[in-house]
Amino acid sequence: MVDRRLEPHDSNQLELKLAYGIASGQRTQRYRVETYLFVPTTLGFTSKSYPPERFYEDTAGFIRLKTPTVALAALADSTQAQSWFEPSQALLQSMLSGESKDGDGLIRRLKLLGCIYRRALRDEMIDVLERFERLPGADQVGAPTGEAELAEELVTFHEQLCGAQERLTALGRQCESPAVEVEVRETWRRIDEYVAIVAEDVSTKLVEVVDERLGSETVEGPLVEARERLAQVAIENYQHRRARGYPSFVSEGSENETLTHRRRLLKRTVASSLYLNLVQERPGRYLHDAIGMIAAAAAMLFAVYVTIEAQSAWPDFGGPFVAVAVVSYIIKDRIKEWSKRYLSKPLRRFLPDHVVKVVDSDGNEVGQCRELFELVEPSSLDADILRIRHIDHPTATAEAGRPETVLHYTKEVVLSSSGLSTQLPGIEALSDIIRFNLGRMRRRMDNPYEEYRLIHPQRRELMAVPCARVYHINVVLKVTSGKGSDTQVEIERARVIVDQRGIKRIETVTATGADRYRRRHDPTVDMSELE
Repeated sequence: MVDRRLEPHDSNQLELKLAYGIASGQRTQRYRVETYLFVPTTLGFTSKSYPPERFYEDTAGFIRLKTPTVALAALADSTQAQSWFEPSQALLQSMLSGESKDGDGLIRRLKLLGCIYRRALRDEMIDVLERFERLPGADQVGAPTGEAELAEELVTFHEQLCGAQERLTALGRQCESPAVEVEVRETWRRIDEYVAIVAEDVSTKLVEVVDERLGSETVEGPLVEARERLAQVAIENYQHRRARGYPSFVSEGSENETLTHRRRLLKRTVASSLYLNLVQERPGRYLHDAIGMIAAAAAMLFAVYVTIEAQSAWPDFGGPFVAVAVVSYIIKDRIKEWSKRYLSKPLRRFLPDHVVKVVDSDGNEVGQCRELFELVEPSSLDADILRIRHIDHPTATAEAGRPETVLHYTKEVVLSSSGLSTQLPGIEALSDIIRFNLGRMRRRMDNPYEEYRLIHPQRRELMAVPCARVYHINVVLKVTSGKGSDTQVEIERARVIVDQRGIKRIETVTATGADRYRRRHDPTVDMSELE
């Protein structure tokens, strides 16, 4: 199945992240992702005001290889995770010995190590933060706090972080030799700077949660020593960037725009090793041309027939003949347009709006995406989709009280498992990132607050209370993977709370304790049940 996550990218964009698993034992894999956005009709979205062209203007997509999952402990241990370090080491030694001057492969491998390091740190940090959340409150007398055990884990995390960073740095130091290509040296400097930023960010975040736990008056305890170690890591990585002359540092009294810009630039640079190229094509070009020729032939046949009949009736080519010829030309032109319009309508059901080829760094096609967008009436949707849309308000009155327009976006993905495995051995999945821009919706929304006037029940005074004015954009996601008897379908729903200023939050819609509505492709399954 497909892993997915819906979250705000910023106040204006809704980001859907999909991870398609790569099964080495299969030649190709197929996925179909359907996104239904239920938009209030008051926002005025119609097929005329919001055609497919505008939807694709508001939508951005990226496809990249998913960063491999490697434990931080394995990166810190010189005997583990060798499969990720050995290719870089071999390419580097070949360049140092003068056997090879091609640095493209080495650059890509170094960037990949930077991505692996970042993910390992992020995953470990998330795990530690979750452990903090599970700790009982500091004010609960007699409850086992678990702070000592967590402090030991933080110390272990600190040791692994330092060990992994030292191992990566030891490899990078060799890249600074004059015998190495300039582009390789510059790439390593960017990775070194980015890794130091990531290490500082993670350490600072953990220091922050430790401080929240300890309070301002605690001066000793199991967490204090761990905090000092993490604080030292953050300081050392900051000082390392300044000593190396990297511009990613802050200055008091400055807007520090260089730091934020540099940070995003470095992230894109390091992650570029995972991104695949997208080549967009317009489907059905030859079929549209064929329809145009058929329409032209039909129109011309009419014109020739009328001309022959007119010539028989008025052989002297007088005024009536000229009038008939002009009228037949006008009708011929309309017949051509009507025929093209009538014959093209059925194609809309079978042809996608775009066909996007996924191409690797060597120019080989490793996948294909077919995209289709349309506005549909809720009454025409499948019962599965309508059920999950109204599952928290399962009454006809509730449904009638929510007049909506449905934006339906379909993406069919076909992947070459063998091609992707060859592209980068060890890659487990492909990440598909889709960003929906809600700016056009926001421009049609009312002011973010409206005033509610009432009489205070006790003071009996007239008062005005500001109330937030929000809109609910319900998103239903239907993911189909496999084919035939192996087909699996999952449906889930989220509610996006938006106002005129942007996305406020995303809520997962739950019903009877389940936050996802799932079924397998089996005609015997009762679709009225929740698994």
